[in-house]
Amino acid sequence: MEENFPHFIADKPQGVDVFEGQSQTRLAKSISDYILNADKESIEDVNQASIPRIIGIEGSWGAGKSNVVAKVEEQLKAQSYYTFTYDSWGHQEDLQRRSILETLTNRLIEDKVLRGEVSIKMRNGRLHTAKWSDQLQMLLSNKTTTIIKSVPKFSWGAVLGILLVGYFVGSSVVFNQLIDKGICFGFRWILIIELLPLLLVGCILLLYALCKNKWEVFTTFLTQKDDSTIDEQFTSSEEPSITEFQNWMHAISNELEKKNSNTNKIIIVFDNMDRLPSNKVVQLWSLIYTFFAGRDFENIWVIIPFDYKHLCKAVSCNEEQNMDKFKKFINKTFPIIFTISKPVITDYRKLFKTFFEKAFGENEHDEELICQVFMCLEENPNPRTVICFVNDLVALRLQWTSERYRLQNLALYVLKKDFLLYNKDKSLEECLLSDELFDKVNSFYPQMDSVRVQLCQFSYGIEDEELAKELPLRNVLLDLIGKGNSILEYAESPYFVPVLESILSSAYITDDSLANAVKSFCTLDISKFDEKEQEGLNKKWDALANIKLNAPFVKVEKDETLYVLIGKASENCAKRLVEFYCSTISTCRLVNGADYYNVLSNLQIEIDKTDKKIDITSMLRNREVTPKLFEEYVNTAKSNYPIFKVSTNNDQLNQYILDGALGGVDSVVSMFELILNDQQYNFSILKKNLSDHIRLWQQDDAKGLRLPSLVNRLLHDGDGILKLHFNDSIINSKALAICTEAWDEFSKQGNEDIAAMYIANGFDVSNFKDEMVPRISTIIEKYISYSDLIKRLGSVGTALYKINSYMIENCIGEKPDVKYVALNMQSIKGTLNVTSEVCFRQFNRFSFKWDENDISSCKSYVFETLFKDYKSYSGLFTDGLITLAVKAMENQSDGFLTNDTYWISFVKVFIGTQYLPSTNEQLTKELNSQLDYVIKHDGIRDEDLLNCLLSNSPDEPTFISYINDIMSTYFAQNDVTTAKFKVFGSLFPKLEKDIAKSTCISLIEHFITPVYDNSDCAKIIVGNQDFYLYVLENVKNVSQPILKKLVTSEMYKSIHSKITALIITEEKQELSDKK
Repeated sequence: MEENFPHFIADKPQGVDVFEGQSQTRLAKSISDYILNADKESIEDVNQASIPRIIGIEGSWGAGKSNVVAKVEEQLKAQSYYTFTYDSWGHQEDLQRRSILETLTNRLIEDKVLRGEVSIKMRNGRLHTAKWSDQLQMLLSNKTTTIIKSVPKFSWGAVLGILLVGYFVGSSVVFNQLIDKGICFGFRWILIIELLPLLLVGCILLLYALCKNKWEVFTTFLTQKDDSTIDEQFTSSEEPSITEFQNWMHAISNELEKKNSNTNKIIIVFDNMDRLPSNKVVQLWSLIYTFFAGRDFENIWVIIPFDYKHLCKAVSCNEEQNMDKFKKFINKTFPIIFTISKPVITDYRKLFKTFFEKAFGENEHDEELICQVFMCLEENPNPRTVICFVNDLVALRLQWTSERYRLQNLALYVLKKDFLLYNKDKSLEECLLSDELFDKVNSFYPQMDSVRVQLCQFSYGIEDEELAKELPLRNVLLDLIGKGNSILEYAESPYFVPVLESILSSAYITDDSLANAVKSFCTLDISKFDEKEQEGLNKKWDALANIKLNAPFVKVEKDETLYVLIGKASENCAKRLVEFYCSTISTCRLVNGADYYNVLSNLQIEIDKTDKKIDITSMLRNREVTPKLFEEYVNTAKSNYPIFKVSTNNDQLNQYILDGALGGVDSVVSMFELILNDQQYNFSILKKNLSDHIRLWQQDDAKGLRLPSLVNRLLHDGDGILKLHFNDSIINSKALAICTEAWDEFSKQGNEDIAAMYIANGFDVSNFKDEMVPRISTIIEKYISYSDLIKRLGSVGTALYKINSYMIENCIGEKPDVKYVALNMQSIKGTLNVTSEVCFRQFNRFSFKWDENDISSCKSYVFETLFKDYKSYSGLFTDGLITLAVKAMENQSDGFLTNDTYWISFVKVFIGTQYLPSTNEQLTKELNSQLDYVIKHDGIRDEDLLNCLLSNSPDEPTFISYINDIMSTYFAQNDVTTAKFKVFGSLFPKLEKDIAKSTCISLIEHFITPVYDNSDCAKIIVGNQDFYLYVLENVKNVSQPILKKLVTSEMYKSIHSKITALIITEEKQELSDKK
């Protein structure tokens, strides 16, 4: 008969060694030989110490341990060995000792290994003789204990009797009192009243019996006998004790020695231990060790197949040290352990081929490829894994019978089933789309896309190939988009664009899921797609924007989805979206004014990031809000508050600010500062009402002063000192405490006004906080003029000191008393320790205007020590001071530079400047006077002054006239000295070269010849060689002697050639005479 394929193969030990090397057969033979030899030795030498008859077979799960046991059973069966396999896994829910004895004994009785009667010592120590089945029934029988208790309980009749006695006693007392009062009743009425309770109870019982048909209620009511006792029954099932277990096993072992027994030995196999949970492994292992490792049942062998790693895990041996201890324990349990060797690759190929062909026949052409794929993906193959794989493949082939589903694809699905269906890190769809699906086997599946489609069909159980192509991608994209996660990693997947476009249609995207859809879509770089795909995807942004248009805006809040859609959608679509949003948000209920500004500001910022020309201000409606919301809005928007068209009622705003100032609400006053100059609001009502409060102020709370003071100052029109402020006594009594508070408190706005008023009232504050100085400096002139303030410099560390310093350093302050400043400039600089640069930068903002009366006091205003500073730091103030000094100098008499150091210093500093030009005739006269002193005294009175006057080109006509006169009248007749030549030697060259010959002769004789050999004088002559060579040349005949002296002097080496040219030689003389 022809066999039908495919079909399942049995997953149980067959006793057949399918490995090419027959390793299991050899192992089974070794175990069998060991058992036979051990039993033979024990018979031959009864005195020899016997080893425990327990054998361990070590091997991993599915390695063929059960198959080895089956082969052992086959080999020893002929030697009268009976093998009993106890399925540990199948009996895991039973009590182990009880289950082992029951299962073993029943099997031995059924197979007639145990027959007849047997005597076994029971738990009480007595021998009991009976059939094996009866003995087993007695051993395993349950013990039942019944306890009966009588619980006292009142019957309904007893309860009724008690109530009736109470009723009769009560009614008798009532009747006696009525009779004493003369009220009498007939006997009939008394009888009815006394019997009324009994009649009512009787009627109720009768009706209950008729309705329920339960007439026994009358007896129960009277006796209550059926629930007067309670029976309690307890049943206990106990494990056979250790002694009973040992006695029983000895009885079995002894029974096998009888001559009429067909079986000489029993082999008990504890199989499937490696399938047990950890706690069950420990429990069973303890039992085996207790009863078999340490006991010798002469005719009973125990074989335990086990997985070493599983046992280690079961006893929680994770550390290497504990594993070593456990290994020693195993060695102590088993006198011998046989290990199943791991087959070589060729063995597994034969194993796979055997099982595969058994299931699919020999004509399956995918067999070799499937074997290779299995070997690649199965890290530790063994017979059981092969059988499981083949059976799973059979089951799948029976489900997918069509030839178009290649068996190799079905095999890949079976091998990847755990990865696909039970992956903790990825969903099924992510696994199907992942390249990890073909790890290690991609060379076997070159057409991965078509294989992936079939794997999708197998995973979802669908035959529609087109649906299978898109379904995993659609599902994974739907999941990612639903969560707002990135979809970029799937952008290169087949069918990505059409699937994404269908998902982003309105059918899939709702108002609730729109935000996540936009977030996911944003992760995609559309530029990576071709032109047609880009066009389709860009249209989806408009589609999403249209969905947003239909979504309700009910809250004023930041909307990232809106921002993205504005940036991604087309300009027209984005503009419609913004118009709709602005129209809606203008009417949305406002909870916080700050939110309104922040949302709109962020919206405009996001729009500006795009290239779209959209101005939301033109789309917004005017919105009037409460003063509270307006305050929140303004304090957030700052100076930008007018942009978004938010306003409030003027009268309400005036009252709101007044209440806020009086109530100490800082945020209200901060808002007021921002809108103070807004022409939309009129604060006259606020000003009037606040002024009334200040005039009538009686409050003692210092904290209540600061904000009214601040608002009062802000409301002040124009410059100058406030006309109205708090009474001095109120300020003076509270200000010092405020100024000395911790900075957290003192820094509050308005306290600068309190401190300023306190200072204006004539007080100062020591150790004043630096942080407050800038704030006070900018407002203090509302309470005290700068002219008065600069007159109070304070001392180091005080408020006045720091405020004055700060105002000078930062050019703050208006209309100071400049004459006072000029008079006290050195004191101001010294006290405040500021430099001249800083000081004059401050006061040069103001003009120093003087009159005729100030000329005589010039030296009080213009200090000699500051002359250079006046010159270096010019400005309105210093210009006025210098001009005053120049005017005063003009009033000085001739010769004022002779010994007045003030004016000498002034001239030295300012001559040649715009204030003292070089053509100053007065100074030229003073220069002439200085030169006269040189002639008269043969020395210089003030060389610096003289040089200063000479170097700044004095008035030329006057000065040249003076030089000509002094040369003709004095130096043409008197020999010059070195000191005089040093002064005038440089002045005479200023004269024009039209000097008379007689004057030239005199100059040679009295001005040049006396000093020509002085080195200093020689330098002057060489430096002014044009003039002196002119003089010598003009009277060449007279100058020959001096010329010859000059040409021989090294001091004139630089002009020797020019001098030589003037010397007349004999040839030149003869020629001259002939002419």
